[in-house]
Amino acid sequence: MSLKTIISLLQRHDLFKGLAPARLEVLAFTAERLSFAPGDTMFEAGEEAFDAYLILEGQAVMHVDQGIEPRRGEARAIRVDKGDLIGEMALFHEGTRRSTARASAQVEALAISRYLFQRLLEEFPEMAGAVARALGDRLAAASGEMKKLAGNAGRQGSESDR
Repeated sequence: MSLKTIISLLQRHDLFKGLAPARLEVLAFTAERLSFAPGDTMFEAGEEAFDAYLILEGQAVMHVDQGIEPRRGEARAIRVDKGDLIGEMALFHEGTRRSTARASAQVEALAISRYLFQRLLEEFPEMAGAVARALGDRLAAASGEMKKLAGNAGRQGSESDR
C-alpha cells in the first residue's frame, strides 16, 4: 500500500484530520505494520491496551466484552473494514481492552502505539492542538447524547407514574 493511501486513510479520522501530510507521513513511517490471517485475534477483551489499529486492508469483527451489557437493539459485534481505526482509547490512557477484535479476512493493519502517538504530540504542537479539538468535539457530542438520554428517561418515568 502506498504512503499516500495510508495518509488518506489517516485523514478520515477526526484525530488526524487537518494535520499536515508531512506529520502523517512520520506517523505512517514509524508505526508498525502487522498482518493477521483470517481467524487471528488482533486484541482481546481484558488485555492491556497499548496500540490502536488502522485497518489498511481486509476486514475484522469486534465483539463486545461480555461484561458490558449492550443497550437494547445494540449489536454485540460490529464489522470493521479498510480505513477503520479501532482501539483508539489506548492512545490516550493505560487500561484494558473492552472488546475483542478478530480478523475475518486477511488483515493488514498499522499499529499506532500510545508511546509513538504521545511522542508525536509532544514534538508537533499543532498535532496536539488538532487532537484536542477532536476530543473536544467528541466530548460535546457525548454530552448532547447524554442530555437526550436523560430527557428520554425523564419522559418515560413520568409516563410510568400515570
